[in-house]
Amino acid sequence: MKDFLAFLKSKQFLTHFLIALLSLVIVVWILFKLLNVYTHHGETAEVPDFKGKKIAELDQFIQNKNVRYLIIDSIYDPKETAGIVIKQDPEAKSQVKHNRMIYLYVTSTQPPQIAMPKLVDRSTRQALFMIESYGFKKGTLTEVAADCKGCVVKQLFKGKEIKPGDPIKKGSKIDLVIGRKEDGYTLPDDSNAPETGNDPEEDIQ
Repeated sequence: MKDFLAFLKSKQFLTHFLIALLSLVIVVWILFKLLNVYTHHGETAEVPDFKGKKIAELDQFIQNKNVRYLIIDSIYDPKETAGIVIKQDPEAKSQVKHNRMIYLYVTSTQPPQIAMPKLVDRSTRQALFMIESYGFKKGTLTEVAADCKGCVVKQLFKGKEIKPGDPIKKGSKIDLVIGRKEDGYTLPDDSNAPETGNDPEEDIQ
């Protein structure tokens, strides 16, 4: 034990210990330098403005801009041109590290499919409200003799009955057949029901 303690206090041990410690410091310093080079530490790039760019133009657009992009979602908006960027994260002109991934939201080229709700047996006003809330458009309202007054007897798409749960494109026009009794029934004033935007390609898939 005394010999071991004497060795720890010897000049030879202290010399070897200092050399090992210095070597460790040098190795750690080199590793940090290499890591900084690999991650471009201290180097930043300005996020370009992707908004309004077409999807087909993105690869060329990011050349020499030191960023990457990833489309993570598509949103259907009939008021916007299809296939363009409408949102990005991070925002334009933000400072980010080189090769940072920029997440993009683009407009869909096709309207989404929605399950048709059940309008039959509902009142006309309820049915018109549901048509609007589901993103459809009001079509024609036709009266037929029925046991109910002002209730929906049939729900139609392109002249054919459509069942609840059937997939149909958002923005499609839904026609309603409204029941009336023999004493007559006046359809409610639905002139304020919205009919905005162009009709999408209307087809059940």
